[in-house]
Amino acid sequence: MEKLDNINFCKKFDNLDNTIDKIINIAEKEGYEADIYISKDDDFSAELEGKHLDNVETSNSFGIGVRVIKDGKVGLAYSTVENPEIIYNAMANLVSDNYTELPVPQKYKSPKGTFFKELKEFNQSKILEDVFYMAEELEKNDITSVGGGVSTGYGYSRLVNTNGVDVEEEGTYYSASISGIKEGETAYEYITKNNVFNVDVISDYVINILKNTKSIKESFEGNIVLSPRALYSLLSYTLIPAFNSESVQRNRSMLAGKIGEQIFGEDIFIYDDSTLDNALYSSKTDDEGSPSERTALVENGVLKSYLYDIKRANIENESKEDENEYVKTTSNASRGYSSLPGISSSNIIINPVEKIEELEKYLYVNSLIGTHTSNPITGDFSVEISNSYIVDKGDKIPVKKGMLSGNIFEILKEATPLDNVEQRGKLISPALKFQGKTIIE
Repeated sequence: MEKLDNINFCKKFDNLDNTIDKIINIAEKEGYEADIYISKDDDFSAELEGKHLDNVETSNSFGIGVRVIKDGKVGLAYSTVENPEIIYNAMANLVSDNYTELPVPQKYKSPKGTFFKELKEFNQSKILEDVFYMAEELEKNDITSVGGGVSTGYGYSRLVNTNGVDVEEEGTYYSASISGIKEGETAYEYITKNNVFNVDVISDYVINILKNTKSIKESFEGNIVLSPRALYSLLSYTLIPAFNSESVQRNRSMLAGKIGEQIFGEDIFIYDDSTLDNALYSSKTDDEGSPSERTALVENGVLKSYLYDIKRANIENESKEDENEYVKTTSNASRGYSSLPGISSSNIIINPVEKIEELEKYLYVNSLIGTHTSNPITGDFSVEISNSYIVDKGDKIPVKKGMLSGNIFEILKEATPLDNVEQRGKLISPALKFQGKTIIE
């Protein structure tokens, strides 16, 4: 299969519609259902090593994937050039699959704030200015810049199938990060949004963390508060995978068989929502062409649903005798041009409940190290806290690193979401309070 490493995005893909039409015509002539997934990406990044520019890179990519269905079998083929002949490769790669179906056209609503034309055409010199600005701000405060960078990107996708679905998506992002060290203490911050933002918030965070390096070294027991950033790094390896219906069906989720049960405390409300305006993981449809939607996962601590694509919903319905109990896709299919769809969350929402100002004493954890070692099935974790401090009646006392262990499913039985919601990765959430303890080894 021929590979195309670089594509000039100034070039118009004049033949793309023609390629799509040819693929659809071949599929229909041969008696196959088919869908075509096309993606184009245009990215630019500038990275620092210390306070000096280390790498500047522009990357462009294009891919087209074709999936075919016939007689309970599915095939896939892909290319990085416009080649209608790849459908024949898909027909030759058939594997048994009685559950995959293609959606029909429906009403689609495009969320706002996911694509910004000005960012697609952004001046690269402004990116370099932001990179050096963050490093210079650290240096002004006697903090040594260790590394960081800024990246920006534009993405385009199109999905067409033999049922008549034809949807296009465009999106942009702007991401910045900086890390610094002072008197042996380190701090790191990053933020990604759909549009340009003031990188002051990045450098200011690191400066505020490192302005007082005289931290104490002691264990803590009581109210522990995980920042949205720390919470996402933990939930992405523990809780979020548990909602995946494929994991549930394979008995690799602690939530299997618990629909309708009280699994968490009454303050816990969790949603998956790809319809939100101004959110990083919102879209018109999922990657099968099902309209985006909001799915209640947990309400008042009660498990309401798992996340499904079409295939996993059909697999579950096969074992149900009552059609009233049938489930449907929650529009959580995700794919690239070179892969079959799988299940992935979109924006995971946790509702705020209490105000953090109402707490007198607590340990605020800004970041966690080692969350990738957590057990994705049991929810057990043992991680290192970083950039943390004890708040005691308004006074902040920096704390040396310590170990925090627990089980996310047990923690959420008593935990309380606080306020100040922000998006970190796929999580849109406030900080989370729970009773726990850290240990200094």
